[in-house]
Amino acid sequence: MISIEINNQTVESFLNEQSAKYNTSAKEYLINLVMAELEYSKAKKDMEALESEIKQINSADLKLEKADILLDENNNVFKD
Repeated sequence: MISIEINNQTVESFLNEQSAKYNTSAKEYLINLVMAELEYSKAKKDMEALESEIKQINSADLKLEKADILLDENNNVFKD
């Protein structure tokens, strides 16, 4: 468990206002902020990876396969 000590009246006031606004505790409000930031960071990484793949496709460094071919190849892998 992580403990946070806040010694700033402005931050404390903000947390109290936001927790009252969203009808939650300051702890829950902070947890939600952290979780939202983690989700944003993950989405940003995913978008950067997608952008890189699109650039590779556009420059012909990455070749695309049709989905039905990939599915057919996958089915053959599992057949005896």
